[in-house]
Amino acid sequence: MLTRLRQVAEAACAQPLATAERLSAATHLLSSLEYIVRKSDREPGGLNDWTYTRSQVPARTKAMQAVKDFVAREPVTQAIHGSRALAAGVLISPVKNNTVRMVANAYLAGSQILIYPRHLFGTDGSDQVSFLVQTAAALGRAGGTEATRNAAVQFIGAQTVLSYGASGWAKLPGDTWRSGDALAKIMRTQTYGDQWFFNRLEQYPAASRVICHTVLALECGFPLLLLKKGKYVDVGLLAMGAFHLANARFMGLSRFAWAFVSTYPSVRALAKGAGKAA
Repeated sequence: MLTRLRQVAEAACAQPLATAERLSAATHLLSSLEYIVRKSDREPGGLNDWTYTRSQVPARTKAMQAVKDFVAREPVTQAIHGSRALAAGVLISPVKNNTVRMVANAYLAGSQILIYPRHLFGTDGSDQVSFLVQTAAALGRAGGTEATRNAAVQFIGAQTVLSYGASGWAKLPGDTWRSGDALAKIMRTQTYGDQWFFNRLEQYPAASRVICHTVLALECGFPLLLLKKGKYVDVGLLAMGAFHLANARFMGLSRFAWAFVSTYPSVRALAKGAGKAA
């Protein structure tokens, strides 16, 4: 079992751009399927009822407003998500043609911009990461050379390092994170919480503080993994991968795991100075 997992990991790291495309496309696929099923959010009185959210994202021109109003029609919204699911399927598949993959990446990125106003409330960081990956991959493949694809890999890896570091540095000024109370307070909420985990944290407050401080250390120190040619990058990526799996289990942030893990081979390539993208 461990040998098989190691082989899969090695294959993924050998093709960082293709891996980023595939796993990030899974994020888009899950997102669109969720939106197709959860129509209630867009119905009258729903969180994203266009009657009310329309004014939250005003267009600069009448033509752009007309486009947004057209996209906001439920049949059109459903059709766009259906086509996004197909584009994601192309990227997840074994198709290797550079042009086909470039077009699929570009479509996912462009349609995400188009559909964003329709789902104003409910998007999260996984949407931003998946957009970044597909945009970078589309531009890298549009160049048509190994050098441009490698540049896309380097960009994706650098953005991930910056994202983790910035997340940790942004937490540092908060008293709740430094005191170790943040995790328990998050687990107490209905949106991102978990009753069982909250009870355990209340029972073992020292463990709660240790977890909070560990998250801070991992995120703030993540950029250091680029030092010494990525000598410790594999350990750091395993730790952050476990962090996202825990978030998926206890906070319901499953798409975060797909989005961020998709970038890990690129982070590794950036740290190790690897030269092959896909």
